[in-house]
Amino acid sequence: MIVLAAALALAVLWVVSPIATDVATMVSIVIVAVAILVLWLGAEAGPAEAEEGFAAVRLALGEMSARQRMRMPWVLVTGDGLSAIFERAGADDLVHLEAGAIWLRVDTPGDLPGLALAVKHWRKGLPPDGVMICVSPGSHARTESLAQTLRTIRQAAAEAARRIDAALPGYVAVYQRLTHAAPEGEPEWFGVASGRAPVESSQWEHVVSAAEQVAQRAGGGAPRIARAAGMASIVPWTHRTVLTELVNADLPWAPLTVHGVAWIDCGPATDGRRAWEEAVAAHIRVQPAGAPASPRPWPMPHPFIAAMRRRPHMSTLTRTCVHLVTLFACAGAFAFWAAGKHNETLLGAVQDHLARYARVAPGHDLAKREALQRLVEDRDQLDRHARLGVPLRFSFGMYRGAHLMDPLHQAIASYVPPPPLPSVITLDSMSLFDSGKATLKPGSTKRMVDAVEMIKSHARKRVLVAGYTDNTGSPAFNLRLSTARAEAVRDWLVEASGLAATQFAVQGYGDTRPIAGNDTDVGRANNRRVEITLVPDFGT
Repeated sequence: MIVLAAALALAVLWVVSPIATDVATMVSIVIVAVAILVLWLGAEAGPAEAEEGFAAVRLALGEMSARQRMRMPWVLVTGDGLSAIFERAGADDLVHLEAGAIWLRVDTPGDLPGLALAVKHWRKGLPPDGVMICVSPGSHARTESLAQTLRTIRQAAAEAARRIDAALPGYVAVYQRLTHAAPEGEPEWFGVASGRAPVESSQWEHVVSAAEQVAQRAGGGAPRIARAAGMASIVPWTHRTVLTELVNADLPWAPLTVHGVAWIDCGPATDGRRAWEEAVAAHIRVQPAGAPASPRPWPMPHPFIAAMRRRPHMSTLTRTCVHLVTLFACAGAFAFWAAGKHNETLLGAVQDHLARYARVAPGHDLAKREALQRLVEDRDQLDRHARLGVPLRFSFGMYRGAHLMDPLHQAIASYVPPPPLPSVITLDSMSLFDSGKATLKPGSTKRMVDAVEMIKSHARKRVLVAGYTDNTGSPAFNLRLSTARAEAVRDWLVEASGLAATQFAVQGYGDTRPIAGNDTDVGRANNRRVEITLVPDFGT
């Protein structure tokens, strides 16, 4: 399951995630590292430790079916008098089945975490249903000894809850001889228990009242009255001495959540000088009499099982299905979100390109063509999606690119290319210059106004000014004259257009490129000319 979760995370991260590549690489490393760590920790401390701690339990339960292991509540039993509680047929059992529950003996509180983990492993992830703390005040000569034992159990229970990653409800069973007379029949439990909420001190007086009512219904009698009186004494003592050590928040370990407390007139022999008797003597100034030990085995607190809240049972197949559904649901939710972000980015980019194209004024042809190229690229991308299929990162029902095809087609179709550039503007040299001269005649510049307008409307173009002559005169003179006249026209155009001189080029050809014959006056007049040509600037 860990491998599948890591694979899903990596797939979603690289296939549909909108985050940057460098961030995705770092996240991938973290995912792989965490997966390896979890697998290593699980293999190192899970099954091996569970099998080691559960070998004896497996032997004791024999051929119990998996269904029984799942359905029956498991209670870890630790504290005082375990040998008397678990003695059956003259032998101390490790596991006892009674009252529809499995009672697991834990002689050493330090074994609680390991056995709790073993139970969880053997029950396919279902932790123990509770831990029962057996308290026998008659087994402790001093209250300090009992308090130390309770602190040790509390620490072990807190560690067990941490190891199984689940709450471990606590139940306290107090075994104490309250009368010196032998019990009539089976000893009776008095107490409170709740599967949903911890017990509260306000409920103690109901326990004492119940003991008194039982004595009254039975017709009184010294043993019953003494038992009720003893119950009235041991209940508050338990609250002060036992529960305080288990739930006091001042200690460094997590408090035990006590869901049940029960008392019974049963326990080891007492001499009147044990922990509880000394507390009673200090309170009423009367030393309680000793009492003989109760016969073994001591009874299990059945009322706890009736009130105990069962942990929800889930089969391995169901649990696996739940995990799979959860994993795919999380992956699907992230994939939907990522696809939405990708589509949001795509729609935003196309809409920005459409708006930019619309903002470009008609006269700015270069910017218009650049914006048009963006629209063509967007259209081609959306067209590929329509023909070849939408990429996964845009899918999951979130794709809206098809709605942008019509606006793109309309914008592209609306493009009107600029009119073609005039090829050449030809000026008559005789109208601009005197014969044999390269200085513009006064008033001759009126004929070059059209050339200035053309140059201004195509300010990004280079301007070539070329001069030509007829064959009158020597070739060398004609070449110099044509160049000088081209330069004169260039200088006036620079001043009139406001453009930089570097945008202009001049060239003199002399009589080398006639456009008519030089044997007639008309032909020679046509050859004497200045041509102005716009040349595209391939560097921009």
